[in-house]
Amino acid sequence: EPLNGRELGRLLAAAERQQADADDPDAGSDWLARRDVALLSLLARSGLRVSEVVALNVGDVTLNERSGAALVRKGKGAKERHVALALQARKDLRAYLDVRPDWPISRLFFSKTGNPLHTRDVQRLVAKFARLAGITRKVTPHTLRHTFATRFLRRGGDLATLQLLLGHANLATTARYLHPDAARVQEMVEGL
Repeated sequence: EPLNGRELGRLLAAAERQQADADDPDAGSDWLARRDVALLSLLARSGLRVSEVVALNVGDVTLNERSGAALVRKGKGAKERHVALALQARKDLRAYLDVRPDWPISRLFFSKTGNPLHTRDVQRLVAKFARLAGITRKVTPHTLRHTFATRFLRRGGDLATLQLLLGHANLATTARYLHPDAARVQEMVEGL
């Protein structure tokens, strides 16, 4: 089940609260808090798989004021693709990159010890912020991917474009994200 808009907002707000606490002048700047916000934002606003996010290098991300993209080099099936990045994801990534330690590591996201993050690390982070947000059901990085796909379709996106964004080889795989709720069905039927 994807997160609804309220749950997604609470999840992202939980990470932003941690960032605000870390940015307190008395606490000092905390690049890890900005990393967490950027990581969650990227997962929720791009539809990338967790394995694709942890494999990103700094040079794989292009951030411009009007556009941006992530180059997924190690997608499922060893396919490469460019994924457009939403404005807020670009802002969150820029804020992170501005304070990211200049350590000799090419990975975009890494731990406080300088080791690349693994999928399990990201799964724990997502679960932590879901708990802090008061979301009682299980939330995983794939939940955020599913949420992105559902929101994309509900906002008028088409299946073919979503297929490209998600990196699916088969349109039938993408079609699994079509699950209109009762309110959406009623809304669509009302106009007929």
